Amino acid sequence: MSQKTILAIDDEPDVLDFLALVLEKSGYRAVTAPNGTEGLIRAHVEQPDLILLDIMMEKMDGWETLRLLQLDDESRDIPVVILSARAEPKDKIRGLQEGAVDYFVKPFKIKEGLERIEAILAPEDDGAESVGEARG
Repeated sequence: MSQKTILAIDDEPDVLDFLALVLEKSGYRAVTAPNGTEGLIRAHVEQPDLILLDIMMEKMDGWETLRLLQLDDESRDIPVVILSARAEPKDKIRGLQEGAVDYFVKPFKIKEGLERIEAILAPEDDGAESVGEARG
């Protein structure tokens, strides 16, 4: 199995360093970008398996970055997990409605975050197809 690549986009250098360290210790290849503009470029170049995206960033916020990722043929199928200090239900709902696959509120528990990332990246269970066929 090849190593999965995760792109973290956040304007806080300490957060990026921390995410890269945790991801690499967990067996992922971590790539970082300090803003949405750079994140879009990295998404094209790296073709990551998953993107961790902060919402509150200067220059281009996470909402605009997510929108542009969704509009691009090369990045629209990359799962995006939002990382944000914004914990209001309306923000979580907006993130999911706009195409994110999950929403982590900062600070989040590392173990839980890694388990949720693993679940998103896990290959589909071959048995799931036969279960669906048995019902239909």
